[in-house]
Amino acid sequence: MANYVGAGTTAGGTSGAGLLPVTGGPGSVWFWIVVFVLVAAGCAALRLIPRKIRDDA
Repeated sequence: MANYVGAGTTAGGTSGAGLLPVTGGPGSVWFWIVVFVLVAAGCAALRLIPRKIRDDA
């Protein structure tokens, strides 16, 4: 008979370890990717908003 119990716990342990970087804190790569995307979207939004032209001249 084969021992399938050990194989199931090994597969479950390795899949859980693969999800740890996604759920990490500020040191996570995903955190810095989100920060970069939000800053880029904010800069793009500022370029799209029309500005008032001052009549000082």
